[in-house]
Amino acid sequence: MKKLLLIAVIALLGLNVNAQEGKFNAGVNLGLPTGDLSKVPSFALSAEVNYMFTVAEGFTAGPSVQYTYFVGKDFGGTKTNASYLPLAAAGRYNVSEMFVVGADLGYAVALSPSGADGGFYYRPMVGYKLGDNMQLNLAYSGISQKSTSNSISYVSLGVMFGL
Repeated sequence: MKKLLLIAVIALLGLNVNAQEGKFNAGVNLGLPTGDLSKVPSFALSAEVNYMFTVAEGFTAGPSVQYTYFVGKDFGGTKTNASYLPLAAAGRYNVSEMFVVGADLGYAVALSPSGADGGFYYRPMVGYKLGDNMQLNLAYSGISQKSTSNSISYVSLGVMFGL
């Protein structure tokens, strides 16, 4: 199932890559865990990059990669940290000159702890443009793990830079 989903994401990302000019973006986020996860980690840090192509006026889409690290709370000298690598297709729509809405859909690969499961990754977001090459983002990110029926989710605030 993981391989099939990864192949589907790669196929979707490749649909629009023929000879178009795109824009490379990079950013960082700080998040607070919600739901099932709110009892274990104290916060989440993430770094992301994407390459967005203009699909239509006001709409861009492209591949997105993010590294997310959950810093665990201290339970009697033991911390439970976790990290994931979401690989996704991203879409953004300019609602106005200042506001952007968008979503990322894909698969999050579990990097740690050993034996952790990856899952379906989703991330709706709202952005506020601070300039031509800088944007403030508010997002809700989630990873649905089928094997454990758990959901890993967090709300984040971040900044993206157009490079």
